[in-house]
Amino acid sequence: MVEKKKKKELSGSWIDEILGGKSDPLANVLSESEEEKKPPLPFISESSPLEEILGTSKKEEQKGQKTPTTPSNPLEEILRSSEKPKEESPAPSLSDILGGGKREVKEEKPAKKEAKSGAPTGVDLLGQILSGGTGTAPSKPKAPAKSQPLPLPLPKPKPPLGLQSIIGETKTEELSYAGRAKVLDAYGNVRILRVKGEPVPIYEIRLPKLSKDEENLLKQVRERAITEIQIDPTLIPNYEERRKIFLREVKRMLKEAAPHFSEGRIEVLAELIVQNMLGYGLLDPLVRDDNLEEIMVIGTNKPVYVWHRRFYMCKTNIVFKEERDILNIIERIAREVGRRIDQQNPLLDARLPDGSRVNATIPPISLDGPTITIRKFKKDPLTIIDLIKYGTMNSDVAAFLWLLVDGLGIKPANILVAGGTGSGKTTTLNALAMFIPPSERVISIEDTAELQLPVEHWVRLETRPPNIEGKGEVTMDDLVKNTLRMRPDRIIVGEVRGPEARTMFTAMNTGHNGALYDFSVIQLSDGRFVLIGDLLEELFEKYSDRIETYRDLEYVVLDEKDRFEVVSVGPDLKAGKHTVTRVWRRKVREGEKLIRVRTRTGNEVILTKTHPFFVFSDGDVVRKEAEKLKPGDRVAVMRKPPKPPQRKAVINPEVYAGISDYYLVPNGKGLVKVPNDGIPPEMAQYLLSINSKPVKLVREVNEGLSYAVGVLLGDGYISSDGYYISATFDDESYMKAFTSAISEFLPESEPQVKREPAYTVVTYGSRPFAEFLHRAFGIPKGRKESLDVPDLVLSNDDLLRHFIAGLFDADAYIDENGPAVVLTTRSENLARKVWYALQRLGIISTVSRVKNRGYKEGVIFRVTVRGVEDLIRFHRSIPLRHSRKREKLEELIRKYRSHRGKRTDRVPISPAMLEPLRRRLNLTVSELSKLASSYAREKVSESLIRHVEKGRMKEIRRSALRGIALALQQVASDLGDEETWVQAKRLELIADGDVYWDEVVSVEEVEPEELGIEYLYDLTVEEDHNYVANGILVSNCMGTIHSNSARETIVRLESPPMNVPRIMIPALDIIIMQVRFNSRKKGTVRRITEIAEISGIEGESIQLNKLYKYDPAKDELQPTEVPSRIINELARHTGMSISELEIEREKRKIILEWMMEKGIRSIEDVGHYIKMFYIDEEALLEKIERDSSAQIQEQIRNIS
Repeated sequence: MVEKKKKKELSGSWIDEILGGKSDPLANVLSESEEEKKPPLPFISESSPLEEILGTSKKEEQKGQKTPTTPSNPLEEILRSSEKPKEESPAPSLSDILGGGKREVKEEKPAKKEAKSGAPTGVDLLGQILSGGTGTAPSKPKAPAKSQPLPLPLPKPKPPLGLQSIIGETKTEELSYAGRAKVLDAYGNVRILRVKGEPVPIYEIRLPKLSKDEENLLKQVRERAITEIQIDPTLIPNYEERRKIFLREVKRMLKEAAPHFSEGRIEVLAELIVQNMLGYGLLDPLVRDDNLEEIMVIGTNKPVYVWHRRFYMCKTNIVFKEERDILNIIERIAREVGRRIDQQNPLLDARLPDGSRVNATIPPISLDGPTITIRKFKKDPLTIIDLIKYGTMNSDVAAFLWLLVDGLGIKPANILVAGGTGSGKTTTLNALAMFIPPSERVISIEDTAELQLPVEHWVRLETRPPNIEGKGEVTMDDLVKNTLRMRPDRIIVGEVRGPEARTMFTAMNTGHNGALYDFSVIQLSDGRFVLIGDLLEELFEKYSDRIETYRDLEYVVLDEKDRFEVVSVGPDLKAGKHTVTRVWRRKVREGEKLIRVRTRTGNEVILTKTHPFFVFSDGDVVRKEAEKLKPGDRVAVMRKPPKPPQRKAVINPEVYAGISDYYLVPNGKGLVKVPNDGIPPEMAQYLLSINSKPVKLVREVNEGLSYAVGVLLGDGYISSDGYYISATFDDESYMKAFTSAISEFLPESEPQVKREPAYTVVTYGSRPFAEFLHRAFGIPKGRKESLDVPDLVLSNDDLLRHFIAGLFDADAYIDENGPAVVLTTRSENLARKVWYALQRLGIISTVSRVKNRGYKEGVIFRVTVRGVEDLIRFHRSIPLRHSRKREKLEELIRKYRSHRGKRTDRVPISPAMLEPLRRRLNLTVSELSKLASSYAREKVSESLIRHVEKGRMKEIRRSALRGIALALQQVASDLGDEETWVQAKRLELIADGDVYWDEVVSVEEVEPEELGIEYLYDLTVEEDHNYVANGILVSNCMGTIHSNSARETIVRLESPPMNVPRIMIPALDIIIMQVRFNSRKKGTVRRITEIAEISGIEGESIQLNKLYKYDPAKDELQPTEVPSRIINELARHTGMSISELEIEREKRKIILEWMMEKGIRSIEDVGHYIKMFYIDEEALLEKIERDSSAQIQEQIRNIS
């Protein structure tokens, strides 16, 4: 202990020894020199200033006198500091010094010189050195040639100075802490003291004390600087560069005005001027201290507090005496950022040029005067290596999170970091974002830019507050929505507080977890129905030179002109139209199996196991992956798509190029032949070929032609050689409608009619017309293996109705036992598109696959319209010409009537949806029945409500549910019960939704090879991120949030102002909880206390799996051994086993531990090695093996 004490005493600085009241070693040395009675050294002469003595004249050199060498140690700066009077005057505020205030200064009489007793100390002698003695003043230097302001009068001779004046600082607080202060750290002009009786350390900054002459000098130079120094920020945008220029010019002015001042003193005074004019006054040294995280001004006559990175909360020796000084700093910041702060707008939130965040308040909302809080922007941010070293997480957890962020290029996780203020959320988010593969496009969105990433393809976005006029605001929500149009691979949202939460969760659905097979029909907003494989292959071919890849995924970013809209559904269950910005495909992976889902109404879709569906569950809408569906689940199916635009079906003129030998064009006297060398002339009326009759040139499709096309696709054909068209009829009315339509286009052609006992065959011979039908409507020549609904007939509803009429006249029958209308076809494509077409007209149908009982093997598809309501709508909308079918349909409608409404006008219901809400509002069944009947405008009986509450009813009419929902909302609103109102509103959305809840009847695995499936496809849809495929609604970022637990995070997300629909929350994979707390042993620490994953929704609650939990006793995050859903999903997506994924995790852990071992921690170096891992994993591991400890080498051998 004695040795340690001696060592500590020897290690202290001589300044500390003097301040601590110990002997002055410098005084002892100087006194010994005096005793030797040597002549005084030249630089103690009172006849010349210190600068002249240190720069010895040539005359002295000639005499051979030794010139004292210039000291090159810290003492030199102390010796160069300015003279100060022994007497002390009240310290003026900085604004007074630099011309900010009108303070009266009383004249003070010079202090009388006291005779010294005893030998002079080192302090006294140093004082004499710096004061220049009491002799004559030095001669003035020669004036420069150019005109310059006259220098100030030289200061009066000053009495000897004490050590406090030598150092050039105010009387430090440590002088009053005698015997109580311990120096914890010292750097620059800062000392951190631990003082007995003080709850927090003292952050002591040495503030210069100014003489009266120096105060006047600063005022004059400041005024001159304002006039003469003009720096255009647009030419020199870098703040540090502007500061250097300003500092250089101010120093020049000071030297001109006071050439007798030392270089050190000029430096101090110049810094003061620059701090006040460009910086932040008294706060400027704090702002420039990289060891500080936050600076807190809490009012006048109170110390400024800081948060130190090592010593945490500290009290400084800086005190603002005047409120005006604080307001000046606030106003300067406001001007810099183009904001206004006054009594009408008493809050300021801004970012300083160095990236630091500033929050300021002024009265009346801050009761003790203006306040400023500055959160410093760390130039050297903490990396994942720092977080491991500091204990925020261990290397095992860091490797696990790396694996999730990477997702092995297949399924990166959506991660939310949650925690209280100051818990380190942004630091953790920044550290995790470094794991993003370098090939990806990253877009970050922040209120105030804090993230620092070593990522090349990084777009940084920042919100903007409204200007002085209250305009021009750009919110977090605006930026998140805009980001979705910027083709992001990763979206990082700095902090989630409000409506942007819903948008962020929408963005999370941009992940390509699932895909559809190429025979899936998707519904476009213009009314067309297309096979996803055909559409996307066409786009991939067009963009063949711009296909981008990531692992086994291929994707194309569509140009604006090629983007298209699909029908989708929003969280309010209303249909809408949204734009597809990217298209994706990948080959079926080896050994991968797909899932086929069939519903009660015959809808069928084949997709990957992880593709999400929207499922109705006890009054809520949840997402379920395909492989988790089971029979009985109710999935969302489009009931009422948005009405597409009604447009004319204009024929593309290029269809006619080369289709005939000539065009017939009127010339005023008749028709003349014009060779068909391309598109038809504007006035052309007919097509003509050698040995054929004229064919009317069709500019626009009419209802008759649309009907004829339906007939030909149903029970007709074009000959394989393309010379004629033929159709078979079993009804005269139907045949007459067809021939009437065709004769309009073949005015001089007579059909060949062949009558048989049971049917009649009608044939038209015209090669140009047959070729026209083939080109314009896609009717195949020869056998009709693949049929389609032509795009032209989808141009408007009238054409569509007549097309369906022709198709059903030709190939449908009336099922009297159904009752139903049934269309049969061997083409699955045609069947599914007819289902869409009927749905567009408001007619609900089903599609079923049945074995062909005819002479040919295989399957046929049936499109069935059943239920009286839909049959009535079919009869009214579809103008059947087949007399017998029309009569049978009318007879069915007369015979049957609806008892319970059609299936799609009913929604699932359960007791949990109704009874708890009614009881919470203290309503009787009778009261609810009366109120609901009033709102529904129909009888909602008491027995209906009781049946629902007893579980005797599984479905309810939409109108009845809507009436009940509106009644509950009104009562809840009157009682101020917000929670019940929200749940009742959810019932209203379900009742009014544009989807119906189709029952799943089968879920089965299928082999892609057996179905001939090679590629799987997906779309990136803006906004709602879902689309309709085969009639079924299917679905297609990191951020931080304030919260205290994973469960609370979910509650906050669902509650105002975020209002994230519960259906969206499972899109989030991982919640990381982080806290800041005080440890008895380690002081204030930041720790990840919980890592949880969202496993799904059961009933009314989100299900969480806790994967890691913090153990305070061990100060470590411990695994819970709960099987991880996301790891299992990653295994399925990648085709890797769990043990293989563990090896991937171990590789990342080795890299992290190697960087810790080698002391690699900077953002550039850590980012470099993470990038190396993605570029050449093997090369990096080989390098680590050669250059690491035996332990890490053993780990590498184990994974090899």
